[in-house]
Amino acid sequence: MNIQQCINTLVSHLPGSHAVISPGSRNAPVIYALHHSSKSCHSIVDERSAAFVALGMAKHTKQPVILSCTSGTAALNYYPAIAEAFYARVPLIILTADRPPEKIDTWDGQAIRQKGVYENHIRAAFQTPDSYEDTTAFKEIAQRVQKCMDSEIAGPIHINIPIREPFYDFNTEGLEEIANEVKKLKTFEISAASIAKHTGLDFNLKKVLMFNGMDDGEDIRLASDDNSVILSDLTSNQTSDVHYWDAMLFSAQSKPNGIEFLSVLRPDVLITTGTTAISKGLKRFLQFHKPEHHFHISSYYEVGDMFETNPTIIHPKEIQPVEETENDVDGEREGAYVNAWLNMTREFQDRFSQLEWSTYNEFCVINYVLSKIPKNAILHVSNSMPPRYVSFLLNSDINNITVQCNRGTSGIDGSTSTAVGNAMLAKEDVYLITGDVAFFYDINALYNESLPQNLKIILLNNGAGGIFEMISGPDKMGEALHYQTTPQSRTAENLAEHFGLKYHAADTVGKFAQGIDMLRGSEGAFILEVQTSKDSNRAFFEQFKNV
Repeated sequence: MNIQQCINTLVSHLPGSHAVISPGSRNAPVIYALHHSSKSCHSIVDERSAAFVALGMAKHTKQPVILSCTSGTAALNYYPAIAEAFYARVPLIILTADRPPEKIDTWDGQAIRQKGVYENHIRAAFQTPDSYEDTTAFKEIAQRVQKCMDSEIAGPIHINIPIREPFYDFNTEGLEEIANEVKKLKTFEISAASIAKHTGLDFNLKKVLMFNGMDDGEDIRLASDDNSVILSDLTSNQTSDVHYWDAMLFSAQSKPNGIEFLSVLRPDVLITTGTTAISKGLKRFLQFHKPEHHFHISSYYEVGDMFETNPTIIHPKEIQPVEETENDVDGEREGAYVNAWLNMTREFQDRFSQLEWSTYNEFCVINYVLSKIPKNAILHVSNSMPPRYVSFLLNSDINNITVQCNRGTSGIDGSTSTAVGNAMLAKEDVYLITGDVAFFYDINALYNESLPQNLKIILLNNGAGGIFEMISGPDKMGEALHYQTTPQSRTAENLAEHFGLKYHAADTVGKFAQGIDMLRGSEGAFILEVQTSKDSNRAFFEQFKNV
């Protein structure tokens, strides 16, 4: 029995068909086992980027992706993506090679206190034995990982592997071809009427609002009737009953007493699925106009209270279907509450459409991009202003576009790497809308010998973190504001050449329209850099707030 055979056994019995490997010495036995297993292996040098690449792959496949790194700070560089995966409920299996216990705190190289290093942001943690006398313990750890992923909330699982020298003694003993996939959760289709029956409430006399939060893998689908309204976060990849609801809520709340103006939309009953919401307008609206009842439909009991409404959790298996009634949607919506939402959003849409959408600024650029993205494409959105723009503009007519955004923690780090990971496995084109700070922060996403050619990046370069000049509060910073906005004058032209991407820069409407055609028609990875001024972006955004 030796180290390699034990690690071979562990790797063979782990679920997942893809592995992202970062180079190192201490993880050499893990690299060898993964390479000789049935899993598809991908090499990414930078561990921080590698973990986000794995995140993008796992989001696409809805199956766990394995990460492998050496000991020491390499493992710490995984942490941002692990935190994102924890809150976004994305399955990852992290294999960190480690020094043996007797080497920790002895001033030995690459030896840190690695056991339990991710303990606050993982679903389970295991440490393999530091003696390699029996493969049974390694097989049992893999089986426990499988059980966790089949029965618990999806998320990252850590396996720390202490490895003693010598470890460059390779063999394939213990390697088996075992097709282990994580069980897919059952799809639940749940109507407002079935929830009414379950709760004992008469929804005919109630204003019912249903909201689909960010996709958490549970695949719970809500169905409205004539007395209820469905709103969906853009990361839920489900449709809404009304157009431009997020833009309407934000614009209304930007005006004096705007929150009180929305009182007619206050629900009596709120029904939710998924997790978080991009829309700050919806959060503020429901925190101010609290419903009498909030029911969250989930198979799990770890539910955030983002609306401050103390939700009651209902397991979908407990809800029994009911027969169709005259309230089922079969044509025009007639309920008073439905009409209140329809009237307010339609009136807003009339005013919204009268803005000068032919002008050149970020908001108008994204409006045009959304109209040009192929219906079967995958759209990634970095954090900061891009997801807000897209949420304001992605109306209920726009479907068949899969939208991804790292909203578990909502950090700017790793947005490009996540899109790269998705594109590496996707047949469809993968578009990324990103700001300049997020893009330059994650440059190593492009440091990839297998950079996918279906990656299409729309880079919004306003020369700074423009969001801090759009939202209220930072204007009080005075001369210290530049520490938030971090002004810069860089472009991506030389980066594109360095990493082998096609490139086009646009600073006018005409050049931008030409660039979109080039981007869509390109057969290789492409960066369209949209250069705008902070002043024009801010001016149009102020017009939007006053609609």
